[in-house]
Parts: sequence; C-alpha cells; structure tokens
Amino acid sequence: MDTGDINPGWPVDVEATASYNGIHFIPAIQLQRAALGIVGNILYVGYASFSDCSLYHGWLVGVPIDNPASVTAWAAGTNPGAHGGAIWGVGGIASDGKNPIVTTGNTSGTSGDWDGGEAVIRFQPGPIFSGSPTDYWAPTNWLDLDNTDLDLGGSGPLLVDVPDATPSHLVVALGKDGKAYLVNRDKLGGISAPIASAQLAGIQFLRQAAAAYRTNLGTYVALRADRSTLSAFRITGTSPPTIANGWTVNRGDGNCGSPFVTSTDGTNNLIVWVVGTEDRGNPGDQRLHGYDGATSAVVYDGGGPNEPMAGTHNYSTTGIAARGRIYVAGDNKVYAFVAPTLTPTPTPTPTPRPTPTPRPRPNPQPRPTPPR
Repeated sequence: MDTGDINPGWPVDVEATASYNGIHFIPAIQLQRAALGIVGNILYVGYASFSDCSLYHGWLVGVPIDNPASVTAWAAGTNPGAHGGAIWGVGGIASDGKNPIVTTGNTSGTSGDWDGGEAVIRFQPGPIFSGSPTDYWAPTNWLDLDNTDLDLGGSGPLLVDVPDATPSHLVVALGKDGKAYLVNRDKLGGISAPIASAQLAGIQFLRQAAAAYRTNLGTYVALRADRSTLSAFRITGTSPPTIANGWTVNRGDGNCGSPFVTSTDGTNNLIVWVVGTEDRGNPGDQRLHGYDGATSAVVYDGGGPNEPMAGTHNYSTTGIAARGRIYVAGDNKVYAFVAPTLTPTPTPTPTPRPTPTPRPRPNPQPRPTPPR
C-alpha cells in the first residue's frame, strides 16, 4: 500500500493452479463479479459465468497471501454431466471470522442428485468443503429452483446475530424466488426446511447485497426488493426466530442500488443508505440517499446540484463508510461524501481600552534646614 509494488509471487495464474474433482479452471468461460474476501491469511475469490454460457462451474479459489503459489480450489457441479452452481451474488464471500461462507446458484445436468448448487455452504480454511450437512443448507425444493432459474445465489449470504433468539447465530439467504430464509449458522442442516421463510418480493427480483443492523427495537435486514424498492424486515428475538414486518420505501424513478448501513456506535443513529442507480434503461437519479433505520424517515435526500454521480448500475452499486466518509464507485470515478463540520459563531472580542499615560509628577523642592 505504501509503494504500489507487486508483492513476491503475485499475480497468480488461476488457470494454471486451480482444479477440483478432475475439473480444471477455464478462464474463458468464468466471470468474476462477487466481492472478494480475506479470512485469516487467505484471499478467497468466487467465480460465476458469462450469461450461463458453456459448461461453467461455481468456483471458490483460495490463495494464501504469504504463499500465493499454494492455491486451493473448490467447484460446484462437478459430477459427470453436471455444471453450474455459480458464486455470483455481488455481496461476495461472507465470513464468521474463521470460515468463508458462500451462496451458490442453479446447477444443470445433476439427474436430481444435489451437487453443490442452490445452497449456503461453509468451508474450512482452504477452501475445503467437508460435505457434512452441518456445513451446508439447501431448500427442499432446490431442484425446482434449478429448473426455473431461481438462484438462491442471487444474493450472497448475510451473517446475523440475534442475541435474544434461539438459535441466535443465523444466516439470512435471499433468493431470486423472492423469499428470505433464516438458517442456523452453527448447524446448517443439509437439504432441509429453514428455521423461517417469508415472501418479500416478486419472482426474479431479489438480486442484490443486503445489510443487517440492530436498533433498540430489534435486529433488521435492509434489502433491495426490486429496482425501485428499499425494504427492511425485522428478525424476532424468539425461539425460534421469525421474520416480521419492518418498513418499505418506494423510490419510483429514483431507483435503488444495494443498501449499506452506518451508525455512530453500532446501535445508535442507524442510517440505511442507497444510491439511485441506473437500471435497464432507467437512469435513476444517480444520487446518494439516507433513511432512518428504525422509521425510514429521510435523513439525506441527494444533496445539491453538484452531487449526482455518473456510472452507477442497478443492484451491483453500493457504498462503504470509512474514517468519517462515504465512498461510492462509478464507472471511472470514486465519489466521496463527508458531513460538513459546523463552524461555531465566533464570540466578539471586546476592544481593549488604551492604558492611560501616567503624568509626571514634579520632584518636591528640598526644604531649608531651619537655624538653631
């Protein structure tokens, strides 16, 4: 970061180093668009396809930062005749602090045998997949989701802790079927029913990156329900937890990117932010917007005439907050926003009065000494 020099052993040729179950990585048919993740000392990179063309696979490639020649990889859809299982949700690689966790998309040619698609998968460092039901979850209708192109992996996994709930360590999965699913993060459960599910959006709309936050009213998940709708639902602190109503904002032609959240201390002054992005020909307003995380009241409404952003794109545009600023990336420029610092009104300083010049006093004349 100080010099810009490339570290020893980098860059890494994934084509030459990544293989799994007899399948070799072919870059010409793999597209990398999910966010990267660093867990421990390993960089994890997920791969998908170019518009579902060719016999692609969902790849998770792990590169040790200090030993980049030692690449470990895993791929979905590697049984004979199968392919697919893309890792393409823009939120990318999630982590519980030790293990990378991903969500995969639809597979093809599986003959009804689950082969890594439509699932939340936890990996051991590497990545190494145990294959145990404790380390993956897929809905019972995963094959129907495959056949109708309703990827569970349209959104990346969101790890959420709800202290009052049992279980309290959760994964939130959001699929193109428009549903939200709650899954026990400590024991994912294999192919099974989720702890809870709810229909949040129409078919094909839930493609985005969600964000979780906690207020004094409970734990919320903010999401892009469709191109113009920002929503939040609440996870109840019950046994088991359920999905409850939150709030919804329809932004109309302003459009809506993927949300992100800021607070002053983790639980206070929660603001849900979105960018008014371009989406399938509708330009959006290309501005930053902020909403109160508990009430959805408008906190920031796009700024002044010089604050639109060019080159933002539907669900793939989000922002980050760091060191008191918000950053948003466009096609060829990064935009930074900072809260203005209020200058206090100066207190008038009283004009000093001049010090009077002392007048000289005449020296007293000596008195003559009287005669005796």
